Amino acid sequence: MRIDREEIHENKIVCSNTMQITLDDDFNVPDSKADIETIVKERGSVHIDTVKAVGDRAEVTGGMDFAVLYAGSESGEKSVLPVKMTGTMNIGEVVNLSGDCENTYVSCQAKLEDITVKMIHSRKLSVKAIISLTVVCEEIHDTPIGCGLLEMQDEDKLQLKTTDVEYSQLAVTMRDNLRIRESFLIPAGKPEVAELLWEDVDVRSFTTRLTDDGMEIAGEMNVFVMYSSTEENSMAQWYETTQNFSGKLDVAGCTPDMISYVKYYPVNSNVEVKPDYDGENKEVQVELVLALDVKVYEEKETILTDVYSPVKNVINTTQTSVFHKLLVRNNSRCRASDRMNTGEYTNILQICNCTGVAQIDDITVEEDGLLVDGAIIANVFYVTANDAAPMGSIRAAVPFSNKIQVKSDEEITNMEYVVSAGVEQLSAAMTGSNEMEIKGSVGLDAICFAPCETESVMECEVEEYEENEFLKFPSIIGYIATGEETLWDIAKKYHTTVDSIKNGNHVLADRASERVKRGDKLLLVKAAR
Repeated sequence: MRIDREEIHENKIVCSNTMQITLDDDFNVPDSKADIETIVKERGSVHIDTVKAVGDRAEVTGGMDFAVLYAGSESGEKSVLPVKMTGTMNIGEVVNLSGDCENTYVSCQAKLEDITVKMIHSRKLSVKAIISLTVVCEEIHDTPIGCGLLEMQDEDKLQLKTTDVEYSQLAVTMRDNLRIRESFLIPAGKPEVAELLWEDVDVRSFTTRLTDDGMEIAGEMNVFVMYSSTEENSMAQWYETTQNFSGKLDVAGCTPDMISYVKYYPVNSNVEVKPDYDGENKEVQVELVLALDVKVYEEKETILTDVYSPVKNVINTTQTSVFHKLLVRNNSRCRASDRMNTGEYTNILQICNCTGVAQIDDITVEEDGLLVDGAIIANVFYVTANDAAPMGSIRAAVPFSNKIQVKSDEEITNMEYVVSAGVEQLSAAMTGSNEMEIKGSVGLDAICFAPCETESVMECEVEEYEENEFLKFPSIIGYIATGEETLWDIAKKYHTTVDSIKNGNHVLADRASERVKRGDKLLLVKAAR
């Protein structure tokens, strides 16, 4: 008898390893730029170009692009101007793996843990960065299960028992880039742009929706620009705005009923100023590239768990399969706020903007969910009334904690989860002459699975009973239920069917469940050949 089988596709992690590396280099200030007076702020972004598994190690190449904003002065000049300097530090590392992963799918996630820029002298900078590299080797693991019979003979009178067991299989896994292009105008009350001095581009919200022909992506990005104006003797100008963006990704084989989980990483951003319709340099064009790690899951239910015939001998071969059940796909938000003393900093005249990244420090599995603890690493950019140090920045860690509720009918002993965090709102304000309050909102995107184990019928063989063996079974029997057996168990044991028992016993007429109550008296009639 042929069994209808399906393959459960799951992404199995063969091995993974995380290591920290330190980049340390000195950079000379280009001749075209002013001397360094003080370092104001810095930023960095890591990109991975190639990752290749060779035996029991992974070779990773890439780089870290950094930008430094400093207060600079020309020789002989007393005025201090903001100056931007950029550079790149190369990455070439070997990450050891726990086994031979040469034929697996290898990926590397790079995270900038810390960046420090110090002035060696007025024409030279020291840049140090700590980067964590996480190499993951994956392969698609197929688990076969039985879900039905492909052919049945009427004379066999086969009875099938299927169980609704919710399990999730990986329908799509892919990596792609999303290129976002948006533009906005500097307000009419501000002067036009002579030169861009600094820019910050942050993703503040990110949502996805599956369709029949792909995935729709929407979100918001926060854009901050500082620039010098065309007006003489004018101070540096700045403008901050929020821009909505949208995009579409071709995802073959997906449907709106499936469940998606997408991680995104900013790879590159570029900000340029173009003339507007009036010919003034006031149109700002923003291009942002996001690397997307897309996984789409499909939920299924029916598994063939038993087959028997009341008139023939059926030999089943079963297999125990381990698969994953989706517990929760959750998007939650939590607030974060903290106050800090600013007395040690130069007198703050005005806060320009506040940027930050969300960092998860610890995830604890509790009885009713996941407790996520972390912090927003915020950078507050401000201007002062001091002509010698007209601007500066403050770095602060704003802690947050949130419980992600995970409900399950059974006790969860070995839950698997993925949680990513992103800053959705962030602001800073002075609450006193020497006190600043930083407020933020963190979005936590979580998907949780529980490993489940079940038996399914993988092979089924139907045989005739030996001569006179079927006749030995009683034709009619009176049965008093113990309460421990279902109708299926009783029907299989006494060579009848569930429908026959229900039709011949009025006590079961209104029963929706197959569980028989203790003490029920049933009349069982053997099926005829």
